[in-house]
Amino acid sequence: MPVIEGASNFTISGYARLYEIHGNAVINHITDTNELKRFLSIVNLPRAQASQNDYQTRKKSGPCFPGTRQALLREMMDWATKSDESRIYVLSGLAGIGKSTVAYTVATQADELGLLGASFFFARDEADRNSAKSSLQRLHTNSTVRGSAVTTNDPQDQLQALILDPLRSIVQSHARPILVVVDALDECGEDDERGILKGLSQLVRALPSFKVILTIRPQPHLNPFLCSQSGHKIFHLQDIEDKVVDGDIRLYLNHSLSLEAVQEQYPQRQWRASAVRYILDKSASNPATQMQKLLRAFAQCLTPFKDLDQFYTVILRNVVPENCDNDDTVSRYQSVVGAIIFVQRPLPVSTLVHLININIDVVEIRQVLDNLQSVILLGSDDVPRIYHKSFPDYLTDQVRCKDPRLRIYTKICHTHITTRCFEIMDKHLKRNILGLGDPARFMSKEDGLKEGEITEEQLQENIPQQLRYACVYWANHFEFANVEDEALMNGMERFADEHMLYWLEVLSLIEKMDSARRAIPVVLKLLKSTSSDLNQLLSDALCFISSFYEVIKRSALHTYYSALPFTPSDTLLYRRYIKEAAEHNICVIEGGPEKWGALVANMNHGEPVDIIKFSLDSTLFVSCSQRKSKIWDAATDIPISTIRGHTFAVANDFSTVASSEDKTITLYDVNAGSTRGTMFTTSKIQKLALSSESSRVAAALSDGTVWLWDSRNAKLIDKFVGFAFDGYRSWLQFSPTGTRLASLSANGIKLRNGTSGRFIANLRCGLWNKFEFSGDGSRIASVSPHRSLALWNSENGGLVGVVTDVDQHGLAISANGSLLATADCSKVMLWRGNNDSLALVEFLGVDMPRSMAFSLDKLAIATNSVIKLYDVKTHSFIHTLPVGGSPTALALSPDCTRLAVADYNANVNLCDIRGVDTADSSPSSEEHPTEEEGTTVTALALSRDCSRLACGFEDGIIELWETSPTKRRIRPLRSKMAAIFFRIFGQSRRTKLVRALEFSPDGRLFASGSDDGTIKLWNGGDGALRGTLKAPGRLQVVALSNSLLVAAWNGGVTLWSLDTLSPIHTFNDADKVSKVSIAENSTLIAVCLRDRRVALLDVANRTTIATFDVPYDIHTMTFLPNNSQLVVQSDEGVFLSLNLINEQIIKGPTLDHLIQLPNTSFWHGVPIWHCQDKDSEQHYFAALFPQQKSPVPVLWIPTQIPVTTWTQGSSMIALSCRDGRIILLRLPTSHVS
Repeated sequence: MPVIEGASNFTISGYARLYEIHGNAVINHITDTNELKRFLSIVNLPRAQASQNDYQTRKKSGPCFPGTRQALLREMMDWATKSDESRIYVLSGLAGIGKSTVAYTVATQADELGLLGASFFFARDEADRNSAKSSLQRLHTNSTVRGSAVTTNDPQDQLQALILDPLRSIVQSHARPILVVVDALDECGEDDERGILKGLSQLVRALPSFKVILTIRPQPHLNPFLCSQSGHKIFHLQDIEDKVVDGDIRLYLNHSLSLEAVQEQYPQRQWRASAVRYILDKSASNPATQMQKLLRAFAQCLTPFKDLDQFYTVILRNVVPENCDNDDTVSRYQSVVGAIIFVQRPLPVSTLVHLININIDVVEIRQVLDNLQSVILLGSDDVPRIYHKSFPDYLTDQVRCKDPRLRIYTKICHTHITTRCFEIMDKHLKRNILGLGDPARFMSKEDGLKEGEITEEQLQENIPQQLRYACVYWANHFEFANVEDEALMNGMERFADEHMLYWLEVLSLIEKMDSARRAIPVVLKLLKSTSSDLNQLLSDALCFISSFYEVIKRSALHTYYSALPFTPSDTLLYRRYIKEAAEHNICVIEGGPEKWGALVANMNHGEPVDIIKFSLDSTLFVSCSQRKSKIWDAATDIPISTIRGHTFAVANDFSTVASSEDKTITLYDVNAGSTRGTMFTTSKIQKLALSSESSRVAAALSDGTVWLWDSRNAKLIDKFVGFAFDGYRSWLQFSPTGTRLASLSANGIKLRNGTSGRFIANLRCGLWNKFEFSGDGSRIASVSPHRSLALWNSENGGLVGVVTDVDQHGLAISANGSLLATADCSKVMLWRGNNDSLALVEFLGVDMPRSMAFSLDKLAIATNSVIKLYDVKTHSFIHTLPVGGSPTALALSPDCTRLAVADYNANVNLCDIRGVDTADSSPSSEEHPTEEEGTTVTALALSRDCSRLACGFEDGIIELWETSPTKRRIRPLRSKMAAIFFRIFGQSRRTKLVRALEFSPDGRLFASGSDDGTIKLWNGGDGALRGTLKAPGRLQVVALSNSLLVAAWNGGVTLWSLDTLSPIHTFNDADKVSKVSIAENSTLIAVCLRDRRVALLDVANRTTIATFDVPYDIHTMTFLPNNSQLVVQSDEGVFLSLNLINEQIIKGPTLDHLIQLPNTSFWHGVPIWHCQDKDSEQHYFAALFPQQKSPVPVLWIPTQIPVTTWTQGSSMIALSCRDGRIILLRLPTSHVS
């Protein structure tokens, strides 16, 4: 057996087996390289000295003073190194009492013993240290083990991927304990505290070798969780006996007061550390004199609370002497200290000076701070920090701080800081603040900065720290400012009038767009006049941010290039900003919206949503998916909280959310942001129900039982059998009043008392029913797969009525239970529930209804592409709202002001539906036919010179328009003639929809083709009919040269002479053609077959001469003028060049080819074309700039504009929308700026 003795730094290469390791080592067997890596990880595991150094530098904390805290440190190290049932040691204590110092000392000693796995401290003022996400990532970084990359923000997912999975196989046989130290948990957000505690508990359960030391201030909302978890050892630092504390202080003072260098960080009770700093203040000449000042002050009043106030007063007298009559001294002190207290995050002095009175400089700030070193720490980073929270509490309390010259006035300080923020933004904000050129200005932030070669130094120079702070936090100060202050409101109005869009640009660049969502509602809430221009501008800004949030967040300068052009033209914001933007040659939009639509916001839940529900007061709504629930503010679309789990239930008043994972239920207090209790079951939880009205929680389990608890004390009330679950759907509901609980059973629905669980009735309606309670809880409706609809009295379970032959596509019930709605694939049926029967009221013709919801007199119906609102009183549809994808969930707010709908793309659309019945933005009955009469545009064509636009409609109508040079708004094409298009003619109604439109290259003719095979030729100038042709079958598409017409139909391709209008030839082997193109010289024809093949036809020889396989669905095909290439564009915007000589295919657009194509649109001389994002399905236009290999988006089409088809010309683009509108994009031609 080979033996290696006394060797170090040796390498074993090739395949080897290491049998034994003797001495101070671990015996192991290593059979492959992966096992070797795991072994080496154990040998080295786990040391994180670097994290300690970082801890000491950033936290400004060192170890306990030698000889102090001896008993506590000995106890903690004994716990860490020995076997103990408890796996987590919680060190609790008040602020400033020394928790961090103890944690650092234990971490240092553990590291010296080779036991420290990782350490982390939280800091609320530092973005990388104030969340669960940052802690797990840093623990992962500080440990020696590396897992795979993780992109999720879910702490539980991160724990699994970053910590548990990589470590499980490594430490499973590790005998020595591994210590993780987590300090200052209370400095992360309350939403994260419980998640981190759960994660750490999961860590020590899954990996028994691990132990955790955790420090935290007393947090009452966490006490139930800490107490409910076995294996937690809790020690309260303030419980150390006073004589021990006094001995530690005496030891420290005996040592420190005799030294020139003072160790500033020391574990003292609240103000005592500040007292030491005061005595040893370097700016004071005699420490003994400083001590006498404190002793004289404390002799006057001995209560602890007043001791602290008097102590602070003594310190402040170093800056503002008693009876000081120098107003400049007082003003300077109040400005400096007020700014330090109220800034939303600590700032260096060089930045802070910009938020203070303009007459105060850096030197004067330092003079104030020099005299306040005992209460305001100024570290090596030049950032002043308040040592203890009690200091600002004292300064802002007029009862405690009796001297008005020492007092800091909250409203005055916030008013001043807000005003300074406006002045800073007024000075620095401007369009294109980084000076990006082409194409960087159109790119995403990351790509644009890289392309523009913008360094970090340039970024800091152009967007300095004071501007960043002002842009992000001005509204935080405005909320507490004096809105009657003239200077403040002048700054606010100037900001809204001139800088709003520049502000959004900067927020995008610094990745703080969420600040915009929060800022505007704050101001709107405080403004007294709702009719002022300022109020209107801010209301417009709120809609602007909601409508274009993703576009601006993605690329800052698209605020001007994509968002502003599509802003409704009648809004004050558009009128204020469009003139200046037009000077920079942006795209001119004609036919766009005139007023803000119903869509308030488009949010992303992160995964497909199953349930949407509004609170009773309509101010909040929740979206739930399979792994998380999100609560949103219904007015501002801001997410309030995110709760993880597998199943969810939300109380009607939104006071409580129940979440389950496997066999555990957790109750969350939404208002407090904390947990209320935990309940456990014996089987996996399939469904939850929650009632705030009856204070009850119900859970349906996989073993077929239903459990009922009192949510106030988590006491189990009862268990019931008979629950049915089909593996996909489970139904369990409390009535809105909480008096009834209904659950799905094998033969129907079991109805019970919602408070006691007492059985009431078995509603026999068959298996796998859908059921819903009415809003008042008086009735319950059910629909079964066996095509029966039933209405029941929920009081006693009595049957009101039943009907058959009803599909189960959807079910909704009105608030009082008198009206029901069901659906099949082509219609919605309304039913009236009388005393003892169900009667059909009416049929509503709706294509593919998916879900429905009642609110007051409105019924919302979701289809595959739109939401239709129906007024049950007037028996009429009143509004149609487009949606981006197929709806998965739908809800109307109880007050019928908001509608929320989720789609398969995980988007949640929030709509404001107030007034839609009186101000409908969809086509009106007077000027527009109804949907059944057909308003959908099915075909568009632009002449090459863009002087004519031809439009074909679903109902067979064809219209030709002359594009006017004016820039007046376009109305839907069926409007009156006052439009930016001059209507030349309108072809009367035909029986089949218009399938195809095409102009000849010279524009003299255009052809229209209908579904029935009819082809008409029209004069391109005046619209006169030139002739009618008939395809042998159902028409697909047409194409024209100046001499030939080509039509593809469902059996082949036929050619006609434009001179004689007689057929020339039919290619019968070209079946199932989707696209066709003809060369300008009429010698070649390209046809795209539905099996993704492109065939090249020789007109003269009437043969197929080449075939190409293409991997995309084709939108257009165009021959180059010399017929050497056929350029193909897919529906998504991908280009292929088919070489007709060597029959090769080249992927991607080439600038040389694009500029030769006759239908290429040009943006400032750069070719652009239509694209569609695969993930979001958003439409945009991309440009290929010189020296660029990849196209760049130059114009994003808002998601709220439902584009159905488009056509391009050299100087304009026409878009048709689902509601019948045509939007014309006039492209800028001069140099972009």
